[in-house]
Amino acid sequence: MASFKHLASGGVQIRITNRLLPKTLWATFDTETQARAYADHLEALLAQGIVPTALLDSMQPKREVWLVTRCIAEYRRANVVPRSDVKLLDTVEMRLPPKLSTDMLNYDWAEAWITGMKRKDNLAPSTIRHRHGALSRCLDWMVRKHSAILPTNPLRLLKRGFAAYTAQDAQLLADCGKAPKIDEERDRRVLPHEEKCIRHVLLPRADDHAFFTTALESGMRMRECYTLELPQVSFEHRTFFLQRTKNGDRRQVPMSTLVVAGLSEYIRQHYAAIQRRGGRLFPYWSGERDDAVLEQVTRDVSRLFADAFAEAGLGEIHFHDLRHEFICRLYERTKLTDVQIARITGHRDPRQLKRYASLRGSDLAPHLW
Repeated sequence: MASFKHLASGGVQIRITNRLLPKTLWATFDTETQARAYADHLEALLAQGIVPTALLDSMQPKREVWLVTRCIAEYRRANVVPRSDVKLLDTVEMRLPPKLSTDMLNYDWAEAWITGMKRKDNLAPSTIRHRHGALSRCLDWMVRKHSAILPTNPLRLLKRGFAAYTAQDAQLLADCGKAPKIDEERDRRVLPHEEKCIRHVLLPRADDHAFFTTALESGMRMRECYTLELPQVSFEHRTFFLQRTKNGDRRQVPMSTLVVAGLSEYIRQHYAAIQRRGGRLFPYWSGERDDAVLEQVTRDVSRLFADAFAEAGLGEIHFHDLRHEFICRLYERTKLTDVQIARITGHRDPRQLKRYASLRGSDLAPHLW
């Protein structure tokens, strides 16, 4: 029902109440003719059960809006975010528009963001998936904790295979002299004679040889190895106790007999030096846990072993291939289940192990009839 009020300014104010409207509607017009025409039109629509979308939107309370940078900061402040996600979010944040806000996050934005990573940055599909995953987990938290600000996560609306390059992507890249990227899973194994060559190079360097043995025979990541300290090593229980891993979890890693023999002898011979380092098993790391320092140590150790592998005539081997080799050996030499192997390696999802289980046909052949 509409009511009209003449204002001292000369205009006419109308007041309309209706059960279909979220609240009483107030509007001001220059003349009574305009006011009555609007009121008659609106009441005719309401009588048919129709509420104009523009009117409904204008009467809804304004949603609070955050910058995406604030969403990331709050997510990191309120959660224990894995180190890998911290690095990814740092990269994503640097490349997002600084004024991108939650009211701009919709399916079109999500699709455009992924398309930009392919056509502009020419990133590998695996890199796109990693960045998408890190930001998605942040926005999932926003939906759970601040649904009034972000009711849905548009990144979860993307269809499966979103990171793969389409024919149109390939054509646009070709016009710029570029080619679409594809996922290339590394399946490089360390053959027995290759391991022997590497050990021949490392044997005169006790620290490097012990580090190589620990990595190859435990499957631990490089950082998990070079940050090892004496209290984390139990030869009695044949176990490494990792306090903070890449995924942010604690983990116990069993030792093979080769690790027990090699590492116990290394500690016995270098115990005084280890004590001088404050209990740190290996000399690569100063003990400082600043991310920038750890990243530099990782680069230094990677370079050190890349040079050693090259000296052994195996320059195509990467340090992370040692972890790959260890996991393959677990499948070949033990009857452990995927779940048990995942507990050793620290994979949260056993399906991730499939990329490591690139077993040699020659090793599988004896198991056939």
